[in-house]
Amino acid sequence: MNYKKDYDWTDLTDEPVNETFGKRPFTQEEAQSVASRYGMTFKDNCFVLGTKCNNEKLLNQVNYWIANDNLVKARLIMKSLYFTNKMIKAYINDEQSLQKEQPETSGYNRFINKPMPKEFEVRGH
Repeated sequence: MNYKKDYDWTDLTDEPVNETFGKRPFTQEEAQSVASRYGMTFKDNCFVLGTKCNNEKLLNQVNYWIANDNLVKARLIMKSLYFTNKMIKAYINDEQSLQKEQPETSGYNRFINKPMPKEFEVRGH
């Protein structure tokens, strides 16, 4: 069995690599385009999900559970939406930092220690 012996180790850095969601932030125009394509709004550098379909309601539930520090339920919901483990970890980390930095815009103040809003409930068939 032949192993690669001449691997170039110089391009390895200590910087974290965001392989899941890209390596640079969106420009304002790109963010508006993505938001309009998926039925969201873009406000204060945040994507605001609507409550039109079940997937959006479930993602709003994820944000609610993250605000209330119940990461188990948040992970279960994301697993049901076919998120990978890497995507789940990145999403939870990003949402927690957003909720700390912008509690009013992210909905943290609206969700913390309060019942889940009725518009987030998903009805079965």
